[in-house]
Amino acid sequence: MRENNSFRYVRNNEEYQYSTAAPAIAPRRSNPNRQERPEQRKAKRRTGRFSFQGMVIVAAAFAFLAIVMVNYVRVQSELTSTRKAVASKQVALNNLTSDNDELYSRIVNSVDLDQIETIARGELGMKYAGEGQIITYTSAGNDYMRRVDSNN
Repeated sequence: MRENNSFRYVRNNEEYQYSTAAPAIAPRRSNPNRQERPEQRKAKRRTGRFSFQGMVIVAAAFAFLAIVMVNYVRVQSELTSTRKAVASKQVALNNLTSDNDELYSRIVNSVDLDQIETIARGELGMKYAGEGQIITYTSAGNDYMRRVDSNN
């Protein structure tokens, strides 16, 4: 049933037609004699525009979002500057730690215990402690004590 690049078929008692030409449909015209009631005109005006309350709510929402975004950017900026400050402090700490370790190693390596013992025995007249000179004392608390020699 093909005619002029179009075809028709019927489904559920409705007829469909497909073709390359669009069918001519007459435009609907409104009734010029029909009068609208004032309530209908007000309803049409309300549906066409935002109400003042709606505009205030939208403006308040935009203002709130703008404030939130500005504060977010400010907090991000502070966080970035804090991170940079922490990173620079960590670099300074690492430098000081390495300098301290190097200085400690130099001091420890410069000390010769045999030379110290020789100087202490020879020049200062020191000697090892003999029997009875070492007194052991146990303390029950965290206190400390000094022994004062009564001969002085």
